[in-house]
Parts: sequence; structure tokens; C-alpha cells
Amino acid sequence: RIEKHDCPYMSDRTLTLLLATGATFVCASLVARVRSRAARRLTMSGAAEPAVRWALDDDARTAASADQAHILAQAWGSDPEIGVFGGTLCAVPFVRTTTDGLVMHGSLAYCNGGGLREGSPRPGVCLVHTAVGPQDLYLRWRAHALATRGYVVLIADLLGDPHGDGWEPAWCGPRREVYTGEGRPLLQRRTREALQQLAESPLVDASRLALVGGS
Repeated sequence: RIEKHDCPYMSDRTLTLLLATGATFVCASLVARVRSRAARRLTMSGAAEPAVRWALDDDARTAASADQAHILAQAWGSDPEIGVFGGTLCAVPFVRTTTDGLVMHGSLAYCNGGGLREGSPRPGVCLVHTAVGPQDLYLRWRAHALATRGYVVLIADLLGDPHGDGWEPAWCGPRREVYTGEGRPLLQRRTREALQQLAESPLVDASRLALVGGS
């Protein structure tokens, strides 16, 4: 039987939805990958590797529905590039406060092993979320894929969303509205701050940064 603690790649809420729909084969592929590796490895800094934890809220909503979560988890679990990678994913909450007081609840992801060079800073990629915010299964999948290529990836949070409330239009609408019209400079400033926060990580080579977004 697959338990919730066996699938660290997704939130408790998402996994509960998947198990309720019978998608155990998706989780099984992820569990096999996790269990086939040593329980403890070394991070780039030489410390014991943290557990994969994308957000402080383990029950954060990460998809529009159980069906969408099922599809995304299936695609993530069968991603051929991730599948051939022999290393280990590390993901941790990345909470920072902007100069104007917004608490950003992002996630930082990177990989160890799999032939990646250890012990030196790596290029960083800042992923800017879509309208639904940073707690998004798709973004976590993309961050994982980029991390297998040797990048340190920050899923930025421009809404201040620790719980996945961005999936609710009534919640995210007003928070997105501040970025329209005359609010565009605010969006640009907060995006620059997120990129700077990534650059300040000791894991990252601040001279090699990229900013990626989509909608």
C-alpha cells in the first residue's frame, strides 16, 4: 500500500486526491524512484540532505481539480528526462519578504548526484508563476526537470500565497489586479527582488541567472 509519506513530490492534499481517483500507479513510479536511492546523501554544501518539501503548508492546493492533478502527476512521473536522471531531488520552502512587505512563499529546488558537479555554485533559474500562483504541480514538475540539468530553481511567489489560494479567483483576482496598469512597475520590482533573492543563495552562481515565465 502506498502511503502519503512515500510521495514527497506533491502535497498531502494533491496525493489524497490522486489516491481517491485510483492513480496509485503514478505514485508507485515515484515511490520506486525514492526508495531505490540511499536514504541520506550529501548536499552541495556537504550537509545531510533535507527531505523534499515544496511548501511550509503540506496541504497547499496545487491543482485546479483532482483530474488535473492526476494528469500532471502522470506526466511528471513519466517524464523521460527525469526518469533517466540518476540523482536525487532536493526541494525546500523559500520564504522571503520584499522591501514593500510582501511575504513570498516560493520553493527552491536542485538536484544532487546523477553526474552533476558537486561543491560549486550553479546557474540559477527563477520561474515566475501563472495567474494561479506559486503552489502549482506543473511548476514543481518544471523545476524538477530543470534541476536535473544542473540548475538551482526558484519558484517565485508574486502573490504572497502559502496555501494555494491562487486557484480561487475571488482570492487571486485582487492580488493580480495590483499589477495591471500603473501597477506594472510594482510587478517588475518584485520580480527583480525574487531574482536577487535567488542570486543571494550560496548554491547559486549570481553571474549566471535566468528568468522564465509562462501563462
